Amino acid sequence: MTAVSERGKTILEAWRRFRQRKFLALLLDVMLIAAVFLAIHGWQTRNLPIDEAAPETVLSLLDGSRFASAVQGGEAGIVYFFAPWCVYCKTSIDNLDDLVAEGRVSWGAAVALSYGDAGEVAAFVEETGIDLPVLMGHKGTSDDWSIRGFPTYYVIDAKGRIHSRSVGYSTKLGMRWRAWRARS
Repeated sequence: MTAVSERGKTILEAWRRFRQRKFLALLLDVMLIAAVFLAIHGWQTRNLPIDEAAPETVLSLLDGSRFASAVQGGEAGIVYFFAPWCVYCKTSIDNLDDLVAEGRVSWGAAVALSYGDAGEVAAFVEETGIDLPVLMGHKGTSDDWSIRGFPTYYVIDAKGRIHSRSVGYSTKLGMRWRAWRARS
């Protein structure tokens, strides 16, 4: 055997011994998975604004009754950008809706982007059953908020500044934790 194959055999045996220690093996697995998730999150949010004033965004409501601001001052809340065709949006928007309904987040606004017409957005709202105010965004809205994927949401602090942001599915616990941090 060569020195390289002996070294490889030694490393493989050490790895097998390590994997037999169930707790340490599990701990390493959890740490590796967390590192992958953090790396993906960092890459997805790399060009999104943070720690700056939220863009002034006043849009018409889905029902066309009036215009409303996406951001409410005075308390921390979440602005959630979605597309009606987005599968992850359909499964995660109810997390924000529930948090607002339960009073765990002071306010939330859903902003529709990348839609064909208001009927498509209305069908999304009916299918998901959300009660959040739904604002009708446009290309300028996407540009102002640097939206490149769906869903994207921003946690806005009481001063109207972007405290944190995320792209992709987010759990109720994840949204709640980010909103809680924005209150401190």
